[in-house]
Amino acid sequence: MFGAGRSSLFLIEELASYSQSRGLQVLVCDKDTSYMQAQLPASDVLQYKTLDIADQAQVAVLVEASELVVSMLPAFLHMHIARLCLQYGKHLATASYISDEMRALHSEVQAKGLIFLNEMGLDPGIDHMSAMQMMDGIRAKGGVITGFRSYCGGLVADEDDGDNPWKYKFSWNPRNVVLAAQGAPATYLESGKLKVMPYHQVFAHPVGFDIAGYGRLEAYPNRDSLKYTELYGLQGVETMLRGTFRKPGYCRAWQVLVALGMTDDQQVLHLPEDTGLKQWLQMYLPPSDAPLAEQVKSYTHCSDSETDKLEWLGLFGNEAVPLLNGSSAQILEELLKCKWKLESSDRDLVVMLHEISYRLNGKAHTHMATMVLKGESNTRTAMAKTVGLPLAFGVEMILENRLKARGVMAPVADEIYEPVLQALAGQGVVFVENEA
Repeated sequence: MFGAGRSSLFLIEELASYSQSRGLQVLVCDKDTSYMQAQLPASDVLQYKTLDIADQAQVAVLVEASELVVSMLPAFLHMHIARLCLQYGKHLATASYISDEMRALHSEVQAKGLIFLNEMGLDPGIDHMSAMQMMDGIRAKGGVITGFRSYCGGLVADEDDGDNPWKYKFSWNPRNVVLAAQGAPATYLESGKLKVMPYHQVFAHPVGFDIAGYGRLEAYPNRDSLKYTELYGLQGVETMLRGTFRKPGYCRAWQVLVALGMTDDQQVLHLPEDTGLKQWLQMYLPPSDAPLAEQVKSYTHCSDSETDKLEWLGLFGNEAVPLLNGSSAQILEELLKCKWKLESSDRDLVVMLHEISYRLNGKAHTHMATMVLKGESNTRTAMAKTVGLPLAFGVEMILENRLKARGVMAPVADEIYEPVLQALAGQGVVFVENEA
């Protein structure tokens, strides 16, 4: 296993437990394994190795010696591991999206009788599996699916919001949060009409939801919902939309940072050593003698609620910027890693919602399913559980030769999703379903 970040805890724990009675060993490699070793000490089935992933010769030796390789590395590093697995004839499993480069290996992987199982985490992962189980069930009884909406969010438990008006703390990669929705516009179908929402508008128009078993949330659309049409077999549907949950008020406050330009990741800034957060914010505003909060409101047309959130981050004060040389997004990330840190007593929250519209016997129906899961602690998080356990269960099925398909794949076939969802339910990861 390459990569031992915080989202790997349940994955490693499950694989070590699985290996205990099967004569297997789990070798976890990372440049720094100290955090994980503190949570899960080495044992006769679990070993750790300090490794620089840039040491290609050593990585190749480890791949060749393995039965199966798990990559929890950043997504851009998967292809180097994938090519080694192909070279040495090893199965591969990841929790990441299938890139075009990975997909291009499908024929070679299939020809070698290998499995490169990807998208086995939360989103992507549990979202695919639970949605496909629902949709296959609807199709089995003769229903014709006309619309699909799916939303997921990694949040913080309400009781652990504290005085944080954003009501958000990091339970996964902070950089991905800061760069969310950047790049290609959000593209989706709504009631038969193609919708395109560029980055500067994504957070300006959140949609509200009342979640059964939880309460009120808001959501913004993900980048490209249409690419899932083929994966899910939903050609011809009128609505196709995937989005991300946040707590009420977050999106419009984040939109202020977008409008100011503070999420830009293109230009590297070199700031003077005495730069405070207030001075950093002023760089994005026209010259004015008005109070800083009034300048922000005038420039972005935001409300007091939004400027209150910026003030809470310290942007109107003289605290030093956390990074002098970096893009605006990198500076903001370093600030938020401090402000939005999960404290020792905090618990995170994962919420997922599917809404499937279909017709059966001439009547319109809506099938909804909701999953709400709270973390156990700031280390045993709901995010780590929902990312790690599906991947672990997928690995176990590969090792037991329970999968017939070969090649590069996502978990949309029933031979994968049925046993994995059943195993997840045994760990408390369950969906509450209802019909309307």
